[in-house]
Amino acid sequence: MPRQKRQRLKCRPDGRFCCRYRNLFFYGATDKEALAARDQYKRDEAAGELAMRSGLTVGTYALKWLPLHKGSVSEKCYADYAKQIEALLDAIGNLPLADVTPDDAAGVWKHYAKYSASTVKRARMLFISLFDTAIENELCRRNPFRQKSAQPPAAPSGTHRVLAQEEVFLICSTPHRFQLAALIMLYCGLRRGEVLALGADDIDTAAGTITVSKAVRFDGNHAVLTTPKTKAGLRIVPILKPLAPHLKNVSGLIAPSASGTVMTAIAFKRAWDSYLHALSRAAGHPVRFRPHDLRHTYCTMLRDAGIDMHQAMIWLGHSDEKMILRVYDHITEKRTAQSVKIANRFTVRSQKDADRSQNGSQSSDPSPESLSP
Repeated sequence: MPRQKRQRLKCRPDGRFCCRYRNLFFYGATDKEALAARDQYKRDEAAGELAMRSGLTVGTYALKWLPLHKGSVSEKCYADYAKQIEALLDAIGNLPLADVTPDDAAGVWKHYAKYSASTVKRARMLFISLFDTAIENELCRRNPFRQKSAQPPAAPSGTHRVLAQEEVFLICSTPHRFQLAALIMLYCGLRRGEVLALGADDIDTAAGTITVSKAVRFDGNHAVLTTPKTKAGLRIVPILKPLAPHLKNVSGLIAPSASGTVMTAIAFKRAWDSYLHALSRAAGHPVRFRPHDLRHTYCTMLRDAGIDMHQAMIWLGHSDEKMILRVYDHITEKRTAQSVKIANRFTVRSQKDADRSQNGSQSSDPSPESLSP
């Protein structure tokens, strides 16, 4: 078969080249560039038509995509992905993949009206990844979840909170086998997985420090020993004075299971529920907070005490202060009152300085009498 002769385009007066296809014009700095733009459009068009002809729906594709592209994550993470995909399929699962519009994508967020901002963010990134892969496989032409009109509405931030003084007192004064772990999370800011992996060898009472170099993550119910979440998570934190008396004669794991090994997910839940029950009995009313609330409380205590932001980042195991400011740093009434006092002292001092400056200026001016002959 003879080789097909390549189409040649004439150069326009403006120096560009142009070709036409179905009343659409494609431009380029060279004729090859213009023809390449046209051919790419044809391929995109064919891919979209092929997907529409095949009737491939979002549901059919998503159920194949999830195990193929997200099957290597932990069991817990995969379960979360599956939950988000289920919400996607409830909203647009029956639509042809190539026909999903930004309006369809925007409608998905109705399901997330009561969810936190972090959950919405995870879902959005998952849906974007799904459609990006579909584009790479030439099953659709655009990603509807990337369009500006398909952005999810603002969602409430996480529900973690700072503990009240009464709750802090209960933690310090109520004996329980999980008390020491709670105190370390409260006064060192360790995450749940970090305190479950913590042992006596990580505690140096002479130096007054705790070394965080390990963490536990749960794969289903099974505990997997690993490193902290990030490089910044490898850190040394000081033992604050309220914690120090509780660290005498510590041996083995700080929060072991009944058999002395690292806790499983179920064992941790039972230990935590038992601990809250003990606190509630001591308080005479229900006491409820989550393990991560202790870390939030630690961060806020540091900031209330005037600890430098960079130092707080190091002790918390963060490499970016934005996370502390956005998530962990709760503005308390105490800090607000301190800020008012500081502002008052500053403005009063500034006013006195201004008065002294003005009085000094007036005293240095020559009097009318001194100007008389």
